[in-house]
Amino acid sequence: MDIYNPYPPGGAPVPDPVMMINEQRRRERHGLFVNAMKLGILLLMYEGLTYVMNRLYFIALYVSATGSFTLDMNEIRKYLSDHYSTYSSSFYSMLGNLSIVSVSVVVLFVAARVMFKISLVPMLRPKAAYFSGGIKWFSASMSINVLVSFLVGILVYVLGTIGVVVPESDFSMTDSSLGTLIMQFLYVVAIGPVCEEFIYRGLVITLLKPYGKGLAVFFSAFIFGLMHGNIPQFAATFAGGLVFAAVAVKYDSIVPTLVMHILNNIAASIYDFTDVLGISRSTAGNIYNSIVIVCMVFGLYMLIVHFRQLRPSEEKRFSLTSGQRRLAVFSNIAMLVYFGFIAIKYIRSFMMYNQ
Repeated sequence: MDIYNPYPPGGAPVPDPVMMINEQRRRERHGLFVNAMKLGILLLMYEGLTYVMNRLYFIALYVSATGSFTLDMNEIRKYLSDHYSTYSSSFYSMLGNLSIVSVSVVVLFVAARVMFKISLVPMLRPKAAYFSGGIKWFSASMSINVLVSFLVGILVYVLGTIGVVVPESDFSMTDSSLGTLIMQFLYVVAIGPVCEEFIYRGLVITLLKPYGKGLAVFFSAFIFGLMHGNIPQFAATFAGGLVFAAVAVKYDSIVPTLVMHILNNIAASIYDFTDVLGISRSTAGNIYNSIVIVCMVFGLYMLIVHFRQLRPSEEKRFSLTSGQRRLAVFSNIAMLVYFGFIAIKYIRSFMMYNQ
């Protein structure tokens, strides 16, 4: 009687190419689902943490000012509204941002480590090449940011002529004191960049890079743009964020992007810093315009001549196309909830300005 032998004369089974591809696709979808779920949970957790810390900050202000304790937010808002000139100042605004963001990110860092075993320590190790790389690519990101901001500014102006108001953020300082300058420096130059790089380059790239460097670069820039809360800033920071993310992937570190972020924020805060230091607006304008011109020239040179250095080269072949992988992230349930939450914030802001 003939006995069926599944093995060829060599002894090993012949793998079915179709089955192998399907199995690889299944593994990629599952792995991408898990990591996108982790990312969505962490991003939602950060939004929740900033919400809670915002309330705790207002409670702390109320307690320090009145000596009494309450959890009634209506009473707290009424008190702060009655003392609006004090608590709406840039000093308290920056103090609030500094407190809320830094504590929220520390808690998020611990949660990412404990819940999902994510460590960003390898991406924080300094090397001389990282600092020089950040300085080198800063001009490229800033030149893109300036160009996109200019184009979006034209669109915002045109929409304004037909009565459509596009919400924009106002970061100008309302008081020029040494305390305000210190708070501005701590938040804009020190703590803010570290916190944002941790989340929008560190976490996003760490979780998505195993499924494509290009995928990680796109979503890092996209989520970074969304975080800014208004359309003009979204467009500019998304465009500049593509350079940031590509640099982080290239060096496998957020140190160079931290350097880029600090330099960018210093340039953007020239007018605020010079106001506090008593330097005239015309002088400040000359300083800022000089920085922009130099960055535009050198940045465009970097993008034209050395752009290939930033193009992510994949180390492995994926069974899923880039479009399928992007769709997998966009359609992930945790990411959908996060994007929906951010969309609601954008819509509410737009409706408030166009009532």
